[in-house]
Amino acid sequence: MKLLPHILSSVQVLEVSLTADSHSVAAWRCTAGGEITPAQYDPASAAKSLIAVTVSGHGTVSKPADSDVAARVRRDSDTFLWSEHDGGIGFVRRERLQEVLNTLAAAGIHPQRIVIGIAPTTLARTLFDSLRWRDMLRPTAEGSALAQCAVRRTGLPVLGLFICLLTANVLLAPEVGTRRQALHARLDVRERTSSAAANVTARQQTLLARFDARPDVSRALLCDRIAAAVPDGVVLTQLAVEPLVRRFEADKPLQRHERTAVVAGTAPMAGDISVFVERLAAEACCRTVRLTNVERERDAARLVFRIEIGL
Repeated sequence: MKLLPHILSSVQVLEVSLTADSHSVAAWRCTAGGEITPAQYDPASAAKSLIAVTVSGHGTVSKPADSDVAARVRRDSDTFLWSEHDGGIGFVRRERLQEVLNTLAAAGIHPQRIVIGIAPTTLARTLFDSLRWRDMLRPTAEGSALAQCAVRRTGLPVLGLFICLLTANVLLAPEVGTRRQALHARLDVRERTSSAAANVTARQQTLLARFDARPDVSRALLCDRIAAAVPDGVVLTQLAVEPLVRRFEADKPLQRHERTAVVAGTAPMAGDISVFVERLAAEACCRTVRLTNVERERDAARLVFRIEIGL
Protein backbone atom coordinates (compact mmCIF):
# COMPACT_ATOMS: atom_id res chain seq x y z
CA MET A 1 0.00 0.00 0.00
CA LYS A 2 1.25 3.46 -0.88
CA LEU A 3 1.94 5.59 2.17
CA LEU A 4 0.41 8.88 0.98
CA PRO A 5 -3.12 7.46 0.24
CA HIS A 6 -2.93 5.63 3.57
CA ILE A 7 -2.18 8.92 5.35
CA LEU A 8 -4.90 10.88 3.53
CA SER A 9 -7.36 8.02 4.14
CA SER A 10 -10.27 9.42 2.11
CA VAL A 11 -11.26 11.82 -0.65
CA GLN A 12 -14.47 13.82 -0.96
CA VAL A 13 -15.87 13.57 -4.48
CA LEU A 14 -18.17 16.37 -5.55
CA GLU A 15 -20.64 15.25 -8.21
CA VAL A 16 -21.65 18.39 -10.12
CA SER A 17 -24.80 18.12 -12.27
CA LEU A 18 -25.12 20.93 -14.79
CA THR A 19 -28.52 22.34 -15.75
CA ALA A 20 -29.44 24.80 -18.46
CA ASP A 21 -28.91 27.81 -16.20
CA SER A 22 -27.35 26.50 -12.96
CA HIS A 23 -25.91 23.42 -11.29
CA SER A 24 -26.30 21.17 -8.24
CA VAL A 25 -23.67 19.48 -6.07
CA ALA A 26 -23.79 16.08 -4.36
CA ALA A 27 -20.96 14.94 -2.09
CA TRP A 28 -19.52 11.44 -1.60
CA ARG A 29 -16.89 10.24 0.82
CA CYS A 30 -14.62 7.62 -0.78
CA THR A 31 -11.97 5.79 1.25
CA ALA A 32 -8.67 4.44 0.00
CA GLY A 33 -10.10 0.96 0.51
CA GLY A 34 -12.89 1.58 -2.03
CA GLU A 35 -15.82 2.28 0.33
CA ILE A 36 -18.20 5.07 -0.69
CA THR A 37 -20.84 6.79 1.43
CA PRO A 38 -23.04 9.85 0.82
CA ALA A 39 -21.89 13.01 2.58
CA GLN A 40 -23.43 16.37 3.36
CA TYR A 41 -21.90 19.00 1.10
CA ASP A 42 -20.43 21.69 3.33
CA PRO A 43 -18.10 24.17 1.55
CA ALA A 44 -16.23 24.98 4.78
CA SER A 45 -15.56 21.29 5.48
CA ALA A 46 -14.77 20.56 1.83
CA ALA A 47 -12.12 23.30 1.80
CA LYS A 48 -10.17 21.28 4.42
CA SER A 49 -10.52 17.94 2.60
CA LEU A 50 -8.99 16.23 -0.40
CA ILE A 51 -11.40 17.11 -3.23
CA ALA A 52 -12.08 15.67 -6.69
CA VAL A 53 -14.91 16.76 -9.00
CA THR A 54 -16.88 14.79 -11.57
CA VAL A 55 -19.17 16.72 -13.93
CA SER A 56 -22.28 15.47 -15.72
CA GLY A 57 -25.56 16.83 -17.05
CA HIS A 58 -26.42 19.62 -19.49
CA GLY A 59 -23.55 20.49 -21.85
CA THR A 60 -21.45 17.37 -21.27
CA VAL A 61 -20.81 15.10 -24.23
CA SER A 62 -19.47 11.53 -24.50
CA LYS A 63 -17.82 10.15 -27.65
CA PRO A 64 -15.59 7.19 -28.59
CA ALA A 65 -11.95 7.96 -27.83
CA ASP A 66 -10.90 7.22 -31.43
CA SER A 67 -13.51 9.45 -33.10
CA ASP A 68 -12.80 12.59 -35.12
CA VAL A 69 -14.64 14.66 -32.54
CA ALA A 70 -12.36 13.33 -29.81
CA ALA A 71 -9.30 14.32 -31.84
CA ARG A 72 -10.63 17.87 -32.34
CA VAL A 73 -11.38 18.15 -28.60
CA ARG A 74 -7.86 17.09 -27.65
CA ARG A 75 -6.37 19.70 -29.99
CA ASP A 76 -8.46 22.51 -28.49
CA SER A 77 -7.64 22.38 -24.77
CA ASP A 78 -8.34 26.09 -24.38
CA THR A 79 -12.00 25.53 -25.27
CA PHE A 80 -12.75 22.07 -23.86
CA LEU A 81 -12.13 20.21 -20.63
CA TRP A 82 -12.07 16.45 -21.20
CA SER A 83 -11.27 13.11 -19.60
CA GLU A 84 -10.96 9.62 -21.03
CA HIS A 85 -12.19 6.36 -19.52
CA ASP A 86 -13.05 2.86 -20.78
CA GLY A 87 -12.42 3.71 -24.42
CA GLY A 88 -14.52 6.86 -24.39
CA ILE A 89 -13.96 10.57 -23.94
CA GLY A 90 -16.21 12.95 -22.05
CA PHE A 91 -15.88 16.68 -22.56
CA VAL A 92 -17.54 20.00 -21.83
CA ARG A 93 -16.86 23.59 -22.80
CA ARG A 94 -14.81 25.38 -20.17
CA GLU A 95 -17.19 28.32 -20.21
CA ARG A 96 -19.95 26.00 -18.93
CA LEU A 97 -17.82 25.19 -15.87
CA GLN A 98 -16.71 28.73 -15.14
CA GLU A 99 -19.54 29.39 -12.69
CA VAL A 100 -18.84 26.13 -10.86
CA LEU A 101 -15.08 26.84 -10.64
CA ASN A 102 -15.71 30.38 -9.40
CA THR A 103 -18.06 29.07 -6.69
CA LEU A 104 -15.53 26.45 -5.52
CA ALA A 105 -12.64 28.94 -5.55
CA ALA A 106 -14.67 31.44 -3.53
CA ALA A 107 -15.21 28.73 -0.88
CA GLY A 108 -11.45 27.91 -0.82
CA ILE A 109 -11.96 24.57 -2.57
CA HIS A 110 -9.20 23.56 -5.00
CA PRO A 111 -9.95 20.15 -6.61
CA GLN A 112 -7.06 17.83 -7.31
CA ARG A 113 -8.83 16.55 -10.40
CA ILE A 114 -11.87 17.51 -12.51
CA VAL A 115 -13.29 14.80 -14.82
CA ILE A 116 -16.28 14.49 -17.11
CA GLY A 117 -18.82 11.69 -16.77
CA ILE A 118 -16.81 9.35 -14.49
CA ALA A 119 -18.38 7.62 -11.47
CA PRO A 120 -17.23 8.86 -8.01
CA THR A 121 -15.78 5.46 -7.01
CA THR A 122 -13.73 5.23 -10.21
CA LEU A 123 -12.54 8.83 -9.82
CA ALA A 124 -11.49 8.23 -6.21
CA ARG A 125 -9.58 5.06 -7.08
CA THR A 126 -7.81 6.78 -10.00
CA LEU A 127 -6.88 9.75 -7.83
CA PHE A 128 -5.43 7.59 -5.05
CA ASP A 129 -3.40 5.60 -7.59
CA SER A 130 -1.92 8.78 -9.11
CA LEU A 131 -0.99 10.62 -5.89
CA ARG A 132 2.74 11.26 -5.42
CA TRP A 133 4.73 13.03 -2.72
CA ARG A 134 6.08 15.49 -5.28
CA ASP A 135 2.50 16.63 -5.98
CA MET A 136 2.63 18.53 -2.68
CA LEU A 137 5.56 20.56 -3.99
CA ARG A 138 3.68 21.95 -6.96
CA PRO A 139 3.57 25.78 -6.79
CA THR A 140 -0.19 25.76 -7.38
CA ALA A 141 -3.31 26.05 -5.30
CA GLU A 142 -3.95 22.33 -5.79
CA GLY A 143 -0.46 21.41 -4.52
CA SER A 144 -0.91 23.66 -1.49
CA ALA A 145 -4.33 22.11 -0.74
CA LEU A 146 -2.86 18.60 -0.93
CA ALA A 147 0.02 19.53 1.40
CA GLN A 148 -2.34 21.17 3.92
CA CYS A 149 -4.57 18.11 3.90
CA ALA A 150 -1.59 15.82 4.56
CA VAL A 151 -0.42 18.08 7.40
CA ARG A 152 -3.87 18.04 9.00
CA ARG A 153 -3.95 14.27 8.87
CA THR A 154 -0.45 13.82 10.34
CA GLY A 155 -0.39 16.82 12.71
CA LEU A 156 -1.92 15.10 15.73
CA PRO A 157 0.13 11.85 15.50
CA VAL A 158 3.35 13.83 14.97
CA LEU A 159 2.51 16.08 17.91
CA GLY A 160 1.82 13.01 20.05
CA LEU A 161 5.15 11.53 18.98
CA PHE A 162 7.03 14.69 19.96
CA ILE A 163 5.26 14.76 23.33
CA CYS A 164 6.28 11.14 23.93
CA LEU A 165 9.88 11.95 22.97
CA LEU A 166 9.95 14.97 25.30
CA THR A 167 8.49 12.90 28.14
CA ALA A 168 11.06 10.17 27.56
CA ASN A 169 13.79 12.80 27.51
CA VAL A 170 12.66 14.21 30.85
CA LEU A 171 12.54 10.73 32.40
CA LEU A 172 15.80 9.45 30.96
CA ALA A 173 17.89 12.64 30.99
CA PRO A 174 19.33 12.21 34.53
CA GLU A 175 20.35 8.60 33.90
CA VAL A 176 21.75 9.45 30.49
CA GLY A 177 23.65 12.40 31.95
CA THR A 178 25.19 10.23 34.66
CA ARG A 179 26.17 7.58 32.13
CA ARG A 180 27.59 10.27 29.85
CA GLN A 181 29.78 11.62 32.65
CA ALA A 182 30.97 8.11 33.49
CA LEU A 183 31.83 7.46 29.84
CA HIS A 184 33.68 10.77 29.64
CA ALA A 185 35.69 9.83 32.73
CA ARG A 186 36.56 6.45 31.23
CA LEU A 187 37.49 8.12 27.98
CA ASP A 188 39.79 10.57 29.78
CA VAL A 189 41.52 7.69 31.57
CA ARG A 190 41.97 5.82 28.30
CA GLU A 191 43.33 8.90 26.56
CA ARG A 192 45.84 9.51 29.36
CA THR A 193 46.87 5.84 29.32
CA SER A 194 47.17 5.88 25.55
CA SER A 195 49.22 9.08 25.66
CA ALA A 196 51.56 7.64 28.28
CA ALA A 197 51.93 4.42 26.30
CA ALA A 198 52.68 6.42 23.16
CA ASN A 199 55.38 8.40 24.99
CA VAL A 200 56.94 5.20 26.34
CA THR A 201 56.87 3.66 22.88
CA ALA A 202 58.48 6.75 21.37
CA ARG A 203 61.25 6.70 23.98
CA GLN A 204 61.80 3.00 23.43
CA GLN A 205 62.02 3.49 19.67
CA THR A 206 64.48 6.35 20.15
CA LEU A 207 66.60 4.19 22.47
CA LEU A 208 66.54 1.24 20.07
CA ALA A 209 67.42 3.52 17.17
CA ARG A 210 70.47 4.72 19.03
CA PHE A 211 71.60 1.16 19.74
CA ASP A 212 70.76 0.02 16.22
CA ALA A 213 72.96 2.69 14.67
CA ARG A 214 76.01 1.08 13.08
CA PRO A 215 79.16 2.21 14.96
CA ASP A 216 82.16 3.63 13.10
CA VAL A 217 84.35 0.95 14.70
CA SER A 218 83.24 -2.63 15.20
CA ARG A 219 82.83 -3.35 18.90
CA ALA A 220 84.29 -6.82 18.48
CA LEU A 221 87.34 -5.42 16.67
CA LEU A 222 87.80 -2.74 19.33
CA CYS A 223 87.70 -5.23 22.18
CA ASP A 224 90.10 -7.51 20.28
CA ARG A 225 92.59 -4.66 19.80
CA ILE A 226 92.38 -3.63 23.47
CA ALA A 227 92.94 -7.22 24.59
CA ALA A 228 95.95 -7.56 22.25
CA ALA A 229 97.51 -4.40 23.70
CA VAL A 230 97.41 -5.59 27.35
CA PRO A 231 100.97 -6.13 28.74
CA ASP A 232 101.76 -9.38 30.50
CA GLY A 233 101.63 -7.96 34.03
CA VAL A 234 98.40 -6.01 33.57
CA VAL A 235 95.04 -7.44 34.65
CA LEU A 236 91.83 -5.82 33.28
CA THR A 237 88.93 -5.48 35.71
CA GLN A 238 86.59 -3.48 33.44
CA LEU A 239 86.03 -3.03 29.72
CA ALA A 240 82.98 -0.92 28.89
CA VAL A 241 82.05 0.52 25.49
CA GLU A 242 79.84 3.63 25.74
CA PRO A 243 78.97 3.01 29.41
CA LEU A 244 75.99 4.70 31.14
CA VAL A 245 76.56 8.13 32.67
CA ARG A 246 74.33 7.19 35.59
CA ARG A 247 72.27 4.20 36.62
CA PHE A 248 69.27 3.62 34.37
CA GLU A 249 65.91 4.64 35.90
CA ALA A 250 62.43 4.01 34.53
CA ASP A 251 60.68 6.89 32.77
CA LYS A 252 63.97 8.77 32.47
CA PRO A 253 66.07 9.16 29.32
CA LEU A 254 69.06 6.86 28.95
CA GLN A 255 72.37 8.74 29.07
CA ARG A 256 75.70 7.19 28.09
CA HIS A 257 79.27 8.18 27.21
CA GLU A 258 78.95 8.19 23.44
CA ARG A 259 81.97 7.23 21.31
CA THR A 260 83.91 6.37 24.46
CA ALA A 261 85.38 3.12 25.84
CA VAL A 262 86.54 2.75 29.45
CA VAL A 263 89.28 0.33 30.47
CA ALA A 264 90.20 -0.30 34.12
CA GLY A 265 92.59 -2.74 35.72
CA THR A 266 95.63 -3.31 37.89
CA ALA A 267 99.36 -3.32 37.10
CA PRO A 268 102.43 -4.16 39.15
CA MET A 269 104.38 -1.08 37.99
CA ALA A 270 103.66 2.28 36.46
CA GLY A 271 105.78 1.35 33.44
CA ASP A 272 103.30 -1.39 32.52
CA ILE A 273 100.49 1.17 32.47
CA SER A 274 102.55 3.47 30.24
CA VAL A 275 103.24 0.63 27.82
CA PHE A 276 99.53 -0.19 27.73
CA VAL A 277 98.62 3.44 27.01
CA GLU A 278 101.22 3.66 24.23
CA ARG A 279 99.97 0.47 22.60
CA LEU A 280 96.37 1.72 22.68
CA ALA A 281 97.36 5.10 21.23
CA ALA A 282 99.01 3.29 18.33
CA GLU A 283 95.76 1.55 17.34
CA ALA A 284 93.86 3.21 14.47
CA CYS A 285 90.51 2.54 16.10
CA CYS A 286 91.45 4.63 19.14
CA ARG A 287 91.02 8.31 18.35
CA THR A 288 92.24 9.48 21.79
CA VAL A 289 93.67 7.66 24.81
CA ARG A 290 93.61 9.37 28.19
CA LEU A 291 94.83 7.99 31.53
CA THR A 292 92.27 9.43 33.94
CA ASN A 293 93.25 7.78 37.22
CA VAL A 294 96.18 5.93 38.82
CA GLU A 295 96.36 5.00 42.49
CA ARG A 296 97.87 2.28 44.63
CA GLU A 297 95.66 -0.29 46.27
CA ARG A 298 95.49 -0.12 50.07
CA ASP A 299 97.80 -2.65 51.71
CA ALA A 300 98.87 -3.91 48.28
CA ALA A 301 101.76 -3.41 45.91
CA ARG A 302 99.67 -3.15 42.73
CA LEU A 303 98.49 0.02 40.99
CA VAL A 304 94.85 0.61 40.00
CA PHE A 305 94.28 2.59 36.77
CA ARG A 306 91.48 3.84 34.58
CA ILE A 307 91.80 4.75 30.90
CA GLU A 308 89.25 6.52 28.67
CA ILE A 309 89.48 5.85 24.93
CA GLY A 310 87.83 8.18 22.40
CA LEU A 311 86.44 6.25 19.42
